Amino acid sequence: MTFLQKLLFLLITTILFSCKKDVPIVIEDNTTKTEHVIIIVMDGARYSETWGDNSHQYIPKLASYIKPKGISCDNFYNNGFTWTSPGHLAMVSGQYYNLNNGGNELPPFPTIFQYFNKTFPNKKSWLITSKDKLEVLTNTSDTIYFNQFLANTDCGINGLGTGYREDSITFHNAINILSNNNPNLALINFKQPDAIGHTNDWAGYLNQISIVDDYIYQLFNLIETHPFYKDKTTVFITNDHGRHDNNNGGFQNHGDSCEGCRHLMFFAYGPDFYENTVISTRYELIDIPTTIASLLKFNLPNSKGVVMKDLYKPVH
Repeated sequence: MTFLQKLLFLLITTILFSCKKDVPIVIEDNTTKTEHVIIIVMDGARYSETWGDNSHQYIPKLASYIKPKGISCDNFYNNGFTWTSPGHLAMVSGQYYNLNNGGNELPPFPTIFQYFNKTFPNKKSWLITSKDKLEVLTNTSDTIYFNQFLANTDCGINGLGTGYREDSITFHNAINILSNNNPNLALINFKQPDAIGHTNDWAGYLNQISIVDDYIYQLFNLIETHPFYKDKTTVFITNDHGRHDNNNGGFQNHGDSCEGCRHLMFFAYGPDFYENTVISTRYELIDIPTTIASLLKFNLPNSKGVVMKDLYKPVH
């Protein structure tokens, strides 16, 4: 092979391997104990009222009961679009995309639900949300995956286009679905901190954070004790976006690149992760689905995220 041929081969190889399309996530460790993953989203709560408040007065159960059992990150961000639909899309796709925030657009690419269901047709995935518009996350306009490998849904009053529902209903339905349907992969969204924040009711916003804190605590207890989930389940607890900080309009709204909108709460718990640990590694929303794909051992093409290796305990 001549020098020019070698140079051409090297160039082509570099181009092929630098392109993320259809490149599978490398499963470096086949000894992971995680069999199921649950994502719980406290919609629209700021970091400054969750982990960023050292008193943890609004999330007492997360701080006192749940946090010591897993690992949290104080440097976790949404580095894309700080609205509900794009934020949730980032955490289930590994990509930032300005998805229509009203539920009027399917993602242009599949999410973890379709890739998981295609890989494991005998397993179950669920999307359980107070906001009906999030149901679009289970489908895609991609012609290969459109209407294929869909997750089960329990969104809003009665599905896409029917309106939002109270978090108390979402909590009740989530308990029933986890207990009786045993999803292997699920996302649960609680909307009230975001919804009340938009009304400019500061006391109400703080109260809703505390209510969701209790819902998460009860879900966590179920996951810890239910025989289907016990010792086999990883839980991620986060936000889709925060809210404007005081220098950028205050807590009522969100949607820009200010610190208040981007800085998020993050916590992870599972048989493969450290306990009672806080890290400051810079991670972001798109790293959650990438890590999930690695844990559950399925391919997530086009993901721009990384596996959050700092979460993992050493394998002995």
